[in-house]
Order: sequence, then C-alpha cells, then structure tokens
Amino acid sequence: MRIMNLILFQIIIFIGFGIQALTGFGGSMIAMPLCIAVAGVEISKPVITAMALYTAVLVGFEQRKNINQKEMLKISVVMLVWMAVGVWLYKIVPMDFLKIIYGIIVVCIGLKKLLLPDMKNVPKSVMLLALSAAGIMQGMFISGGCFLVIYAVGVLKDKQEFRGTISSVWCILDIVLLISYYFDHSFTAPALTQTLIAIIPATLATFIGALIARKIKQQTFLFISYILLVISGIVLLLTSF
Repeated sequence: MRIMNLILFQIIIFIGFGIQALTGFGGSMIAMPLCIAVAGVEISKPVITAMALYTAVLVGFEQRKNINQKEMLKISVVMLVWMAVGVWLYKIVPMDFLKIIYGIIVVCIGLKKLLLPDMKNVPKSVMLLALSAAGIMQGMFISGGCFLVIYAVGVLKDKQEFRGTISSVWCILDIVLLISYYFDHSFTAPALTQTLIAIIPATLATFIGALIARKIKQQTFLFISYILLVISGIVLLLTSF
C-alpha cells in the first residue's frame, strides 16, 4: 500500500470509530466503503472487523453494568443466523456487483436518516426484518449497525443501556467473523500489518469520542455521521464503475 493510501486508511479508521464511540453504531458502515476505495476489500474487511471488535470491547467494558443480557442474547442469536447467510453471499456473488449494491444501500440509509424523520412505533415484523438485514449486512461488509438500530431503539430505551448492549453484540459477532477469517485465510500479512497500525487511531478515536459524547449533543454527531455515510456510499459507487 502506498504511503498516502496508508495515511488515508488510518484517518478513515479514526473518523469511523470516533463516530462509533459517540453513537454506538455506524463506525464500520462509514469506514468500510472509504477503506475499500483506498485499500480494497481484502485488506479492509479483516482490519475493520478487528478494530470493530477492539473498540466494542473498550466501550462494552466501560458500559458493562448497563448491558441488557436478555436482549443481547436475542439479538446475537438472530444476527448470527443471518450473518452466516451474508458470509455465504459474499463468497458466491461477484464483488463488483456487491460493491455497487453496498454503495446504494449506504447512500439510501444516509439520505433516509437525513431527510426523513425516524419511524415511531415500528411494527414488530419490521423490527425483526431489520434485525435479519443487519445480520446479512454484518456478514457481507461488517455493516449491520444502521439496520440493527431500527430494532434496538424499540427495545433499548436508555442511552447507556443502548451503547453497552450493542457493543456487547458487536463483540460476539466480530469474534465469530474473525474466527471465520482465520479458517479462510483472510488475514494476510498486509492485513495483519494494517490491523496492528490501526490500533493507534482506533484507540484514540474511542477515548476522544467518549469524552465528546459527555459534552456535546448526540444529535449533532448523528447528523454528521449520516452526511459521512452518504459521502462514503457515493465514493464507493464512483470507484466501483
């Protein structure tokens, strides 16, 4: 990887997981499209999965007393089933097609969050459908966060409970993904090198994000994260054609 690409890659990691620390979700979905454009899927996917696990452990440990264990187990079981489907699709569908579909989904989610008010009193069937979609997207591109939120906001009312529970879910799912990467040899030497380097910006982002979260309205950062989501999706689309 060229020096400029390496620097951009680490900056993207810092921004994505800084937002993850603030909101409890969305870090991988913001970082993944941009990282793919800079370094390709083969490096981006294992590195971001490892950083997602690392930052989830940091936040989950901080919020360990606020974890809703019943919902954590329910969410994890459903998402693990559908995550297996996502991993399977990732292996059999052509990557160029997947990148275009992924870019479109990311842009649509970002625009929806920016332009349309959040749904209130979401039907249970829609919540379960969103949870299934979250599992599929997590298995394909480590990007199930925005779908998971549709379910989570309906069952996790407290902000700290939300952050703690969602972070513990990411821990479980990302451990399973990393084990699968080990067996399919996804962790190449370049990916491992970038993972070790990425620990520094991911750590800084997590602690800075947590400090800012205590002082600034979360809604402001949600707005910024949705804008970044749209930009990430557009960049992925432009680099896929």
